[in-house]
Amino acid sequence: MLNRRIMKNKKTKALLLNILLFGLFPITVAVFAFTANWILFGVTLVIYIAVFILIKLENLMLISAGYFDKKGDNEKALHPAYKAYKLKRSSIDTASIFIFMLLKAGKYEKAMEIISENGSREMDEDQYIAFHSNKALCLWKLNRINEAIAIFDEITKNFESTSIYLSFGTILTFSDDLDKALAVNTKAYKYNSKSKGIKDNLAYTYHLLGDKDRAKRMYEELLGEPVNFPEAYYNAAMVVLAEGQFDEAIRYLKQALTKQFTGLSAITEDDVQKRIDYLNRGQGEIS
Repeated sequence: MLNRRIMKNKKTKALLLNILLFGLFPITVAVFAFTANWILFGVTLVIYIAVFILIKLENLMLISAGYFDKKGDNEKALHPAYKAYKLKRSSIDTASIFIFMLLKAGKYEKAMEIISENGSREMDEDQYIAFHSNKALCLWKLNRINEAIAIFDEITKNFESTSIYLSFGTILTFSDDLDKALAVNTKAYKYNSKSKGIKDNLAYTYHLLGDKDRAKRMYEELLGEPVNFPEAYYNAAMVVLAEGQFDEAIRYLKQALTKQFTGLSAITEDDVQKRIDYLNRGQGEIS
């Protein structure tokens, strides 16, 4: 990771650049406009716009990627994110964003390729957490769960956040160590009991451990208001299905299908639809 001196130098350079772009240059343009020196005003304005776009091109491309990402169009978000990443001297933050976009688009092998290309770059603490959290998520999606858990074990020695606990807790529910899943998800719930994703992880861990009553109570509370991710409804369906409530399970599964799925979802639309079809055929068993 970056030492403090390098971090301070980077921040100083960024500050001076922002002063130039948003202070001195605009003031100069305004002075020429105020004095009605329209030739110099026009020339300076064109230069300013060109310099701004050149310096901020990476950011502008990431803004474009974020726009498509918010619309749920993962494929369209990838194009500007890739172009930003391929710019000369693109930042490690841009690499992490591109990796995350690849994961959401379900392109796990490509994401691991970019991770390998950037693993030795210098990073500050926040950059380290973002980059290695993405790496852990990628490993999980490539079914290398123990390696993913090891990364989060290392991260959580010194850091904690809702997003870290959410990802770590989800991965642990796919592991063989449910006692650890319970310990981490309980700790996460104490850290942020308002997070619906963390609550889902804990409730589902209770279900996996056979504590059906506690799991059911938590899901009734969690789904008392709309939730915007499909896992909560799918997992709740598994809880009521274990009690033989097939109609209720189908209702939850159909609600799951109304939510947005990405390459980072713990389940797929196909998983949900197959479960609905299975129950509609009257099988009534957990496969």
